[in-house]
Amino acid sequence: MNETAAKRERRPELDRAFAHLAGLAASADLAGISDPLQQFVAIIRTLMPRYGDVGPIPSFEGVTFTPVDAGGVGAEWVIPPDPDPARRIVYTHGGGWVGGSPDGYRAITGTLARLSRAAILVVDYRLAPEHRFPSGLEDCVNAFRWAALHGPDGGRVHSGDASTHLSLVGDSAGGNLAAATCLELIAGGELVPDRLVLIAGTLDNQSPADRVGIDDQIATAESLDAGTAVYLAPNGNPSDHLVSPVNAPRHLLAKFPPTLLQASSIETLAYDSRKFAARLEDAGVRTNLSIWPELPHVWHAFLGLFPEATEALREIADFVKP
Repeated sequence: MNETAAKRERRPELDRAFAHLAGLAASADLAGISDPLQQFVAIIRTLMPRYGDVGPIPSFEGVTFTPVDAGGVGAEWVIPPDPDPARRIVYTHGGGWVGGSPDGYRAITGTLARLSRAAILVVDYRLAPEHRFPSGLEDCVNAFRWAALHGPDGGRVHSGDASTHLSLVGDSAGGNLAAATCLELIAGGELVPDRLVLIAGTLDNQSPADRVGIDDQIATAESLDAGTAVYLAPNGNPSDHLVSPVNAPRHLLAKFPPTLLQASSIETLAYDSRKFAARLEDAGVRTNLSIWPELPHVWHAFLGLFPEATEALREIADFVKP
């Protein structure tokens, strides 16, 4: 906690969220693991399945969760009770590139599916360190291509059909993958999302000195550096624009779809959101930067604790509607 945070009085819910995550981290089995990067992996994989498990669990009544092979990539369709067949969302989950899964994200994706009335394809991309960059990115790109052609009912959709609307949403490391997916699609002259949403994305992974949160116990500078180190091979380049999308050429950014960026004002990754939003604005892209006060990293998962979790997902649902 920096000096500014020390002088602030936290809202009780924030303390409760931080205590919950600290308890999960402390429960990670680190026996026999001396490498700090491997310890990071073990802790994240302990955190992610229960990240937002504080307070009442949201109801999933009427929402279906169906595993699917998305063109050779594991994924899960999340389908609300009354889906609009013209709208779909691809979701790339967070977890520092080393953790997370579709079933661990059902609180977020089930709620977003209800609010948006869109079927959501959650990508189960390959994780580091077993599969380093660009493996996870390749999976996200391929899953998006597949979702552009296939609906949740198994039927084939005409790519680029004006009657369909396909959005891409990602949080944290998944926000990084969502932005990088757009860059890859644009570079290849392919169909891009109609809307892009980046929730506290890791968008500048060059360890800038001023990338410091006001009060962030979760996505610290140290944990972000560890995630990048594990994601990349030993000779990997964090300045690569597919690793740090803030470095993308302007001509690629100019072809981005309308983009919503959400972040908490006190978190470390507000830096990345502000910086990337400025790059998009400079490139002439319709950009909505939405900063929320006094909330933890990806507060959307804490649906039983913060009313702002539902409110932020509702903002996303409204943004991705045609």
